[in-house]
Amino acid sequence: MPWCCILNLLNPDMKSYGITERKEGLSDFERILESITLKGYHVEEAYLDENVCNEFQDALERVYDVQKEEFTENGLASIQESDMVRMPFAYARKFTELFMDDFVLKVVRRMLGANVNLHLQNAIINRPNKEHHQTSWHRDLPYQDYVISKPLGLNAFYCLSDFKEETGSTFLLPFSHKIDHFPSIEFVEENAVQLEAKKGSLVFFDSMIYHKAGYNSSVEDRYGVNHLFVTPILKQQIDLPAFLGDEFTEDESMRAVLGYSFKTPKSVLDFRNRRANK
Repeated sequence: MPWCCILNLLNPDMKSYGITERKEGLSDFERILESITLKGYHVEEAYLDENVCNEFQDALERVYDVQKEEFTENGLASIQESDMVRMPFAYARKFTELFMDDFVLKVVRRMLGANVNLHLQNAIINRPNKEHHQTSWHRDLPYQDYVISKPLGLNAFYCLSDFKEETGSTFLLPFSHKIDHFPSIEFVEENAVQLEAKKGSLVFFDSMIYHKAGYNSSVEDRYGVNHLFVTPILKQQIDLPAFLGDEFTEDESMRAVLGYSFKTPKSVLDFRNRRANK
């Protein structure tokens, strides 16, 4: 019996011909990986409890108040950093729970490999009726006008509010992680999708997918925490081991994710000592 007939018997609702190979019987986890690999993203609904989301929202506002004191509100506005909370875990340890989550790291390591670094943890507070620089199309690995067969980075984005059109939900351009250039305006307008994700959802997306924030026309602030994980060949947005100091954590698994195992040697002697101590 021809392969196409066998496949049609296995799943009569998906008829085909001329196909000799097709993935069948994938687990829920494998379907998540398949969605990220092929489409560029996956939405995991109801991952965080609503009360947990509220706690993180409050914590973000507190951290942002500290960061405004560090750089001043006008200073942040002058460099398009208003309502951007960078590396909140360095100011409130609770945020380490988000990037050390077992399920998140399982997905990340299956997509990128066993050795991964946290490139960034940034939160965006999308205020009502206010322009934000994130409303421009971009990749989270900017200036990389090429793609490769394996992903360079993977994002894990926690929706701490309802993500919908009124609150300025994220726009994604599906499959754009497969192309090296930004498509025509016409293509983008015809193919971009705006996420619909309930509060507490977790969104994974290939870091090379084109995306942007929407405009918040509601009366509520919209909160989200973004994580970008990369292979260690890419430097972090901020040198986290230097920023945090060696005493930040003794947890070996967290130290690995934060990049302590992949610090750039300071000299030839340092390079050789590290090799000798392995």
